[in-house]
Amino acid sequence: MHDLTSFNQDFLHFLSSSPTPFHAVSTMAAQLDKAGFTQLFESDAWALNDKGRYYVIRNGSAIVAFTHGHGDLVNTGYRMVGAHTDSPCLRVKPQPELNRQGYFQLGVEVYGGALLNPWFDRDLSLAGRVSYKSAQSGIRSVLIDYKTPIATVPSLAIHLDKQANKDRTINPQKDIPPILMQAEKGSQDFRTLLLDRIKAEHPQSDAGYMSPGTPSPG
Repeated sequence: MHDLTSFNQDFLHFLSSSPTPFHAVSTMAAQLDKAGFTQLFESDAWALNDKGRYYVIRNGSAIVAFTHGHGDLVNTGYRMVGAHTDSPCLRVKPQPELNRQGYFQLGVEVYGGALLNPWFDRDLSLAGRVSYKSAQSGIRSVLIDYKTPIATVPSLAIHLDKQANKDRTINPQKDIPPILMQAEKGSQDFRTLLLDRIKAEHPQSDAGYMSPGTPSPG
């Protein structure tokens, strides 16, 4: 029972630490490091040791871990297990800012075979990888995770949508964009919101550096 409880707790911790493929890979890499695995890079020449344990990351969203065997591959074979790091979700568009009816919304696209109805009337958060212009080393990327609810996709009241309980169709472009807040005067800048979050989660980063002639943070 203790082992099962420990397993469940570890699994729940992994899920809460892995809201996106990028977070999942980062979490697994940390676990592999702790277990004695060595990270390899595709651009390097590999010198593998018998019984060595290694892993490779591609694009921050895919990870391959393996143990180098010492037997004859033809006779002993190999074992392989695969799984997804991604899942159906709503992904923020490159130019997501929407100001409608006094509310600030984010334009999103549906990723994967998502069921759209369950996204309505629930607390939504935001997580992912953000790239920015660094003062020292060009383009850098960091992971952010708001962890707490910051948005929602509201349903219309039944008297405004009398067909809601019948043959309802959902237009992802019009019906799904989440509401973040009431829109203040002037246009809202999603990049400024991300910059504030980067500074909160990664205070050591130089995100927000502005080179001469740059009108806004990278």
